[in-house]
Amino acid sequence: MIIRNISVRSKLILTTLILVMLLTLLALVYMDASSRMVSQSELLRDHSELNSGFLSLQNQFHTLATEERPGELADLLRQIHQVEEELRIVMLHETTARFEGVIRKADQILSLLGRFEETMRITGHTDPVQRIHAQTDMELLGAFMEEMDQALSEAEEQTQKQRSRQLGIIMALGVFILANFLIVFTMNLGKSFKKLSRYTRKLSSGSLPPPLDSSQGDEFGSIAGDLNLHTSELQKKIDLIASMSEEGPGKIFRPEAGDELGNALLVLSDFLTRKELNEVTRNREDKKRNWISEGVAQMGEVLRSERDDVTELSFMIIQKLVTYMNMEMGSLFVTNNSDPERPTLDLAASYAYDRRKFTTMNLEWGAGLPGTCAQEREPIFITDVPADYFNVASGLGSSKPNCILLVPLKIADRVVGVIELATVRLLRPFEMDFVESLSESIASSLMAVRTSERTSQLLKQSQAQAETLKEQEAAMRESMNKLEQAQKDSTTKESEISGILNAINQSTLVAEFGLNGRFTSINEQFLMLLESHEDQVLGKLHSDFAMVDRSSDEYKAFWASLKEGKRVSNTENYRLFSGEEVWLQQTFTPIINSEGRVHKILNIAMDITEERALQERIKTRELEIIRKRLDMQTLNQAVNTSLIKCELDAEGIIMDVNDKYCEVTGYGRKELLGRNCRLFLKDTEKDQFEKIWKEVLKEKVSEGAIRRTRPTGEEVWLVSTFSPVKDEAGVIYKVYFMGLDITEKKLKYQLLEDANQEIERLKSRLTDYEA
Repeated sequence: MIIRNISVRSKLILTTLILVMLLTLLALVYMDASSRMVSQSELLRDHSELNSGFLSLQNQFHTLATEERPGELADLLRQIHQVEEELRIVMLHETTARFEGVIRKADQILSLLGRFEETMRITGHTDPVQRIHAQTDMELLGAFMEEMDQALSEAEEQTQKQRSRQLGIIMALGVFILANFLIVFTMNLGKSFKKLSRYTRKLSSGSLPPPLDSSQGDEFGSIAGDLNLHTSELQKKIDLIASMSEEGPGKIFRPEAGDELGNALLVLSDFLTRKELNEVTRNREDKKRNWISEGVAQMGEVLRSERDDVTELSFMIIQKLVTYMNMEMGSLFVTNNSDPERPTLDLAASYAYDRRKFTTMNLEWGAGLPGTCAQEREPIFITDVPADYFNVASGLGSSKPNCILLVPLKIADRVVGVIELATVRLLRPFEMDFVESLSESIASSLMAVRTSERTSQLLKQSQAQAETLKEQEAAMRESMNKLEQAQKDSTTKESEISGILNAINQSTLVAEFGLNGRFTSINEQFLMLLESHEDQVLGKLHSDFAMVDRSSDEYKAFWASLKEGKRVSNTENYRLFSGEEVWLQQTFTPIINSEGRVHKILNIAMDITEERALQERIKTRELEIIRKRLDMQTLNQAVNTSLIKCELDAEGIIMDVNDKYCEVTGYGRKELLGRNCRLFLKDTEKDQFEKIWKEVLKEKVSEGAIRRTRPTGEEVWLVSTFSPVKDEAGVIYKVYFMGLDITEKKLKYQLLEDANQEIERLKSRLTDYEA
């Protein structure tokens, strides 16, 4: 709010100005009311003069009319003009100008005065008729003047009420504004005094209250700002005292030059801080020395633990360095001097994130950071990691390391290898000194293990060569034995193959064809099947016996496939000399010579004529079964259309019904299926059903008329047949119920029977009457 940014003095001045403005407004209203009162009094005076003039006019007219004084007509006309002038003066007032009723009456009076003047000017008082008209006009003028007096009185009264109401509203509004401003000003002052009182009470009790609102532009805002600044300085001093008991440098505090308490606290804080820093520095140096000593001892145990395998020792060294120094990854390269002129660095071990990395790498001398470190024989420490350097990856993500340390492992001027360590944190100088201090002992251990490993390898090579010679000699003797055995096996297999071929010739149909499709060889079984002699078959074409079209593309493709070395199996029909036909299942196999070319075709066939005939009979039987199934379906449709059908299981449960059954019984399919048919029978109907069911369970067909009752109570008569159906084991598993609705016929028979009985009764009565 704007009032919050105004000073108290300004608020008082503003209140005085508002009061002066209100009084000025009241004075102006009073002056306006006074002027309106003067105008009102003038209107009353003019109104009174108008009435006086009109009375004089009436008196002169009556005098002129009764005494018949012609010389006084000029005075009467002057009096008319005077009344008109006085009426116009009355209409010039502001009060009369605002009311249409007064204006309208004034216009009527002026019009009537004009007519009255014209009448009096033309005829005077000599004409009796005109005199009567003048008398009438005077009476009308009197009535109009009375109405004019009443309208002016009402206008004056309304004007007076309106002025009184306006003056009251202005007075009330001014008092309301002044009262509200005084209330707001008083409440603002009281609220500000209460805030200051509460704030100073908390300060006196020793606590630091929350800051006051210093956004006000008055004196209270200035006091609140000063108190907030004082409280803030007290809080800084309290924080400084509290930080003296904590670890670390404490809070930063800069007191003013005149703040004696703050400067004294600052001196005390500096003293305690220097004392704490000295102690921390001494403890840190002790920790560094202990850390280095512990690391050297643990690395010594690692170097003594493995003396046979350089790779395993390298892994143990890099594992210990990475885990002990809390690094993300590390690698150990070993110098390969197999080519003294071009030494290389081989990656012996790599370890990262508590896991062993099985990677291989080979670097030339001077290539990459490890090669450069080996060539320069000096440690390399870089924090500006190259862009193509590998990322340090973990399960949470990957990032580029922030620093890399490479230390050459050397003895004198001979470089044995290079240690490479990478981490995302910044290495401290004592950690780099620790790695460099271990480099010589690691190099010595690697050289000793490599020498031992090389000696072991040479010993193993000599032993392996001796074993190889023994194995070669044994293998040679074994090869000779195998060769002899192979010769024996070849002879045996040759005799077995001859036996197999003889067995095939004895049991199957075998023939050989040339590439031109002519028979070149045929066994006795095949000749017997063809009912021919050998000289009648050899040299003949395959198509001379097989019922094929030799000019067809299919037949040509058949021989083309055989010539390409592809085996073909098919079924063909052969016509014998006797005119009979036989069916053969054949397999044509190309025979490859030593040059890899097909030089003849071997045909092994089997007579399947009887199987073919059996298949034909089976197909015919299947067609008959299909035809009978269609007949059954047609019959079933006819039964469903004309008869009532229901399928029951051995317990009487309804398994299936047709639409006729639902129509006759009056129950729906959903109501019937899965329920026992006895549930839909009356007691008398159940007795009849149980008798029929006993006969059915004895594997007998039951026929006869039965009665059923619909849900509506209507009785239905059916001619029924219950036929049991047995499964493969001879057990009844369902019962067919077939029925025909004979209700209408039953009713006709019943009526006929009743008629016959009535005829017989009448005959009996007639006989009795004749007797």
